[in-house]
Amino acid sequence: MMFDKIITLSLNPAADSTCYMKEFIQGENNVVESELYDAAGKAVDVSRVLQCYGIANTALIVAGQDGSRRYFERLKDENVTTRVIYTEGRLRENLCIVTADGTETRLVRNGPRIKQHTIQELETVLAEEIKPTTLVVVAGLMPEGITNVNLCEICAFIQECGGIIALDTRSVTLEDVAKIKPWVIKPNYEELCALVGKELHSIEAIKEAVLQVSKAGVHHVLASFGEDGMIYTDGSVTYKADVPVLSEIKSSIGAGDAALAGFIIAHDFKYDPKRSLQYAAAFGTASCLVEGTNPPRRISVAMINNQITVSEI
Repeated sequence: MMFDKIITLSLNPAADSTCYMKEFIQGENNVVESELYDAAGKAVDVSRVLQCYGIANTALIVAGQDGSRRYFERLKDENVTTRVIYTEGRLRENLCIVTADGTETRLVRNGPRIKQHTIQELETVLAEEIKPTTLVVVAGLMPEGITNVNLCEICAFIQECGGIIALDTRSVTLEDVAKIKPWVIKPNYEELCALVGKELHSIEAIKEAVLQVSKAGVHHVLASFGEDGMIYTDGSVTYKADVPVLSEIKSSIGAGDAALAGFIIAHDFKYDPKRSLQYAAAFGTASCLVEGTNPPRRISVAMINNQITVSEI
């Protein structure tokens, strides 16, 4: 299945401010040596990577109007096509403190509450934007006002319009996943444990978990485990990608988003599942070599891709 159009849906976007300092001492003044500002949020991060690699897409964003000007100026600088539904309140801004030893400390703020009339406006826009075989990436933590029922209803509406869903949010249960039946879902370790309701302490347990998610009606399960690589299943075959150890990690924030974007790009290239997993793992790993939530560099993706091994488990 090829996609005629790609939309990323961000209901809870965030500006990511990353502050770099030698050390962070609680209760004292800490000097910021340098900082970055990124227009981010999981769905927006996917859009940024796709755009960087020449895959046309539209970022559909529900955003608090206050404090949003700089955010959308940054996306314009990156040539990301946007369609925005403004709501009352302030666009949330997250703060990441990175110390010289690589430790990351995140302060995650809440975004504005989404009201019913905004959901109705969103459905109007979705109906205008979605055509048959449109991929809609629904990603990120859901904001206040969007319940699990609301999310399932929004996904059902997307599918009624002809859309196909890529899902990456911790705001769903396995029961929700069974209702949505996405084309692909990309949980990390904690999210996978939450979906199946237990801790996973072995490769065998993880394989069983991704197969359980697959049986809920998911075409592709793409689970990310940081330096431990990724695991993929389509229900019939299960692969594990082992990634190289990086000598220096500049930022792990957004690595999962880059991996999902890499999987979508691989699909556009008509790669088979094994090669698609390898490409996704390369994108996720390479993204750790850039500061903030910026897209991975092409040369890094290519070099890391050659160092990844994929085996059936």
